[in-house]
Amino acid sequence: MKVTMKDIANRLGISINAVSIALNDKTGVSDEMRIEILRTADEMGYINQKRKYLSVFSKTNICVLMQTYYADTGHFYSIVLRSIVEQAKVFGFFSILNYFDDKQFQLPECINDRKVSGVIIVGKISEDNLMLLKRTAIPIVLVDFTSLYAPCDCILTHNKQGGYMITNHVIHKGYQKIGFFGDLSYSLSFEDRYMGFRQSLINNHIVNEDEVIHYIQKYSFTEGIENYVLNNDLQGIVDILRTKELPEVLVCANDSNAFIVILALTQMGIRVPEDIGVVGFDDTPLCIKSIPQITTIQVQKELMGQVAVSKLIDLIHRKETVTMTQLLSVKIIERDSLC
Repeated sequence: MKVTMKDIANRLGISINAVSIALNDKTGVSDEMRIEILRTADEMGYINQKRKYLSVFSKTNICVLMQTYYADTGHFYSIVLRSIVEQAKVFGFFSILNYFDDKQFQLPECINDRKVSGVIIVGKISEDNLMLLKRTAIPIVLVDFTSLYAPCDCILTHNKQGGYMITNHVIHKGYQKIGFFGDLSYSLSFEDRYMGFRQSLINNHIVNEDEVIHYIQKYSFTEGIENYVLNNDLQGIVDILRTKELPEVLVCANDSNAFIVILALTQMGIRVPEDIGVVGFDDTPLCIKSIPQITTIQVQKELMGQVAVSKLIDLIHRKETVTMTQLLSVKIIERDSLC
């Protein structure tokens, strides 16, 4: 049997008039009641049954997309996601979270059915899948990722700045043999952090520009790493570290890399920080769990989510805007993993 406004009203214990007001986007009910009515109408199948109300229903929803493996591995994105959900509530929006596999991507039902006004993508997505989303013409904001192919509004950490700052920090601590640990093919963020690291070595005269590539190759680990980190394969990291002469300090692409590097070095009988220093990036809870606790770069995770939502709301309400990339600044958090 078809669902009616009366059925929705009976479910919520309100008048049919209140249901009609909410569905037709008129004044007369609170924002909280409007969202509850629309949500209930959708759950009961009324929105699909009466497609004319889709445009009203979509005004209360945004879709948040994130690859599944980030959910399994990162404290970083859990903080960003919470910030997005809370900030969306401030604007009267409900967040529909969808995890996806980048290799087997399908448009979420809420996008296919036009039940959302905008999309926030957290972390990496392939260019092909991004273009598929852009063809829907739904506003999109990228968080902690940028596309070199498809112009999108992006909210990023100033990763190059952070890589430069943390490398400066270890140089000022007196370290001279400095390596980078992180898989450059994993993300553009890692590449930017590496470029900041590289520039700091040159600007601080640790090595000149002609010799910097050889220097980095001697002390750094930049390929074939991330699967070992994601799978928490400690022995794999030990094997990687044994392939080269170890530097005096390793600048790691993120805290997860730093955490497992410290575990691997400990297993190898190498003391941190007495024998080698290790620093991270992101300032996740892993820094506190580690022994020793990790010196790192603090990223504005909560602000990242808040700015992303604010930008998306702006896109939803004003279709003609200049596409922008916003960089959020960082700062050093010093702990025990350096001498």
